[in-house]
Amino acid sequence: MGGIGNQREQLRRMSLLVPFLLTHPGTPLGDLASELGTTPAQIRRDLDTLSYCGLPGQGMGDLIEVVYDGDRVSITENAGMVRPLQLTAAEASSLVIALRALAQSPGTVSHDAILSALAKLEGAVGSRVASPVTVEAEPASESAELLRAALGAERAVRIDYWTASRDEVGSRVVDPIRLFRVDGVDYLEAWCRRAEAVRTFRLDRIGDLAALDEPLQRHEAPERDLSEGVYTPSEGDVEVTLELTRAGRWVTEYYDTESVRDRPDGGAEVRLLISPETLDRLVTQLGPDGLASYSDPAVADAAARVAARSRAALERYRGAAS
Repeated sequence: MGGIGNQREQLRRMSLLVPFLLTHPGTPLGDLASELGTTPAQIRRDLDTLSYCGLPGQGMGDLIEVVYDGDRVSITENAGMVRPLQLTAAEASSLVIALRALAQSPGTVSHDAILSALAKLEGAVGSRVASPVTVEAEPASESAELLRAALGAERAVRIDYWTASRDEVGSRVVDPIRLFRVDGVDYLEAWCRRAEAVRTFRLDRIGDLAALDEPLQRHEAPERDLSEGVYTPSEGDVEVTLELTRAGRWVTEYYDTESVRDRPDGGAEVRLLISPETLDRLVTQLGPDGLASYSDPAVADAAARVAARSRAALERYRGAAS
């Protein structure tokens, strides 16, 4: 089966290589490899195979012609392969089903973009998609149902919320504004009466919650632009890169990250914006078991501060013991 899978992957790459090179002649092998998620050596093998492919007759002009200029490659004869292969019926159906499910997903704020993409896809594939397709909406969480009810009734809500950066649970009263979903995570945007400002709360970090028998208060606050992500950095935040071991990978689940890149050992390279105080706490929590390296200067400085405080605390205990 592994061989069949490899052949399918090669066929997929080859179906993309010709139309890509027709519009990007002289592309380096390394760039092609990066674009298609493989190695330059594999791309060269794919191109060598393509040079034996073509139209019936196998005469001059019937075969795909690959031309190399150093490590750069072009296609001079395309044998009619001027665009990528179309989606299969199964692939198109899968995309349509996924979009329909997303349109019915709880917490989605605006369906306009989803419905627009769905209409274009259904229009493009036409009758090749199995229809009608019944999709069951993902059940809303209990928290989402309660918050949606509070929004409908225009009631304030008391929530117990775990703040990852401080590793603490606090109770607060909020005036709900909206529910939304980003990257599969549901959020509540609300006016926090304790902070006297708009705050965003992850629903999976809300513990107990209850709608209060009092109307929510309306506040003049502009709607947040979520195009740059959910997390709004503070003025003193710094950008750091954490090299996490497998044991420290939990950071990706509890902190808002700018990017996450898997490491071969099962860990991750994480880039995030964080305050120096929170970084100190995070480095303390991770320790040498969770951090694979201290190559980022800000992480190294945080580790030095944590070590200095630990040594000072140890000296105080030694002084008391003597």
